[in-house]
Amino acid sequence: MGFFNKNKKMIQEIPNESFESLIGASTQIFGRLVVNHGIRIDGEIQGSVEAAIAPGVTVHIGHEGFVKGDLHAHRVLVNGKIDGNIYAAERCDLFETSRVRGDIHYGVMGIEHGAEIYGELLKKGSQTLSAKSVYPADFSQYNDTSDSPNGSL
Repeated sequence: MGFFNKNKKMIQEIPNESFESLIGASTQIFGRLVVNHGIRIDGEIQGSVEAAIAPGVTVHIGHEGFVKGDLHAHRVLVNGKIDGNIYAAERCDLFETSRVRGDIHYGVMGIEHGAEIYGELLKKGSQTLSAKSVYPADFSQYNDTSDSPNGSL
């Protein structure tokens, strides 16, 4: 028996998950989605997903699910793809098929072998998290390159 077992799942299923809403695989939503109960997303969301930060409210991105925007929830489960930041007040679990392009702010983190993360992991309450802004910087005032010696920054 080896130390590393590729067949064993590292994240155990969280009991008592219930999803009041389902975004089907053939559904596309453009804009901000706000939910107060658990939701499973198997379709595509082009915009932010904001769930109540109450215990028991989970956002689950299914295998075919894709979110292009930030995701705010108490608990986040990812099997699909997210192109944006994740803000999980309690827990964030990334399963082996998950692909995240963005920073992950979390309380507790679970990552299975095979999950891909292109961003920073920022534990809730750590110095790194408190020193970083959760709002993107506005660099529009620096777009004027006329003062630059060779026309670029």
